[in-house]
Amino acid sequence: MSEKLFCPEFIYDICIGLTVKDFLVKQLSLEMVSKNYSDAISHHYKSVEEIEIAAPSEEILRFISERKNPMFEAHELAINYVFWKFKFDGRSERKIKGIFKNSLKGDKERQYNSNKSVKNFKAYSFSLRSGHFERAPAGWDIAKEEDLHELGEIVKKEPSIDDFL
Repeated sequence: MSEKLFCPEFIYDICIGLTVKDFLVKQLSLEMVSKNYSDAISHHYKSVEEIEIAAPSEEILRFISERKNPMFEAHELAINYVFWKFKFDGRSERKIKGIFKNSLKGDKERQYNSNKSVKNFKAYSFSLRSGHFERAPAGWDIAKEEDLHELGEIVKKEPSIDDFL
């Protein structure tokens, strides 16, 4: 079996956004949600520690709670961020799998870090507010997207109470 690669940055950012959303809507602790995504990522890529998901998620939650006159509810902002990270690579449309490229393959070098993810979320938040980025369609859910492959297994994994006993 080949050696695992590092998680692609956009998948890490998507998991941070999903952690924020799940914490806000599913009435689970941040620890439970972070562990769920950490375990799911680590199944397909090199190990990602729970704190690598929890710390930036907590900082983003703090940022969201300090907003003045928000245009979006906190969970809507997280969903819009996940949509943007999934659908777009910078300003162009993201292609998950192509003839010569597979965005889900993984990276030989670690590209993601928690500080960068928090900055990405904040920048997206300000850009969305000013109308520079597209919002997620009403009722959009990443788990319902087609051809997710490894990403589908990560985003569809539900936390289990057995994981914490």
